[in-house]
Amino acid sequence: MTKSLRAGLPYLVASLALLLVGSMAQTALAVDPPKKGEKATEFTAQTMAGKKVTFPGDFKGKLVILDFWATWCGPCMREVPGLVKAYEAFHDKGVEVLGVTLDQPNSADKVKSVTADKKMTWAQIYEGNEHIAEIYGIDSIPHAFLIDGDTGKVIAEGEALRGENLANTLKAAVKAKAAEKK
Repeated sequence: MTKSLRAGLPYLVASLALLLVGSMAQTALAVDPPKKGEKATEFTAQTMAGKKVTFPGDFKGKLVILDFWATWCGPCMREVPGLVKAYEAFHDKGVEVLGVTLDQPNSADKVKSVTADKKMTWAQIYEGNEHIAEIYGIDSIPHAFLIDGDTGKVIAEGEALRGENLANTLKAAVKAKAAEKK
């Protein structure tokens, strides 16, 4: 081993140790997404329109789709037309959508453009730093949760809120919510 390689070896070992410890700490901090029947994680954030949102507390009396997505995510963008259609069909029945975009920092203009072009008229939280995604255990997108604004409990998540399943899930949830009020 050359003298310069031997001199750099302690730094290499220390760097590898830090990487390993950091990776283990990240794994230890990982959380699982809330499941059906569990309480949704509360958070406070600011929408892209500048409004402070406390979730789920600000959504009393509503069913809320918490939708994690990004403009660069092909599967997310393929879900948008169905989500827009469902929002239009169920919004007057008490369904809200709160988008959480995981676009990169400095992409706010792109997010605003896409949401306007795609008729995504609901509130959006521009995440950039991914804090909300982390506390929800999101490791891939698209991912959505349907949450009861009164109880804070998850009614549905994942595949139940994608594609053709979305309308059926919302129909059943709206019906159940109406029955609770009687």
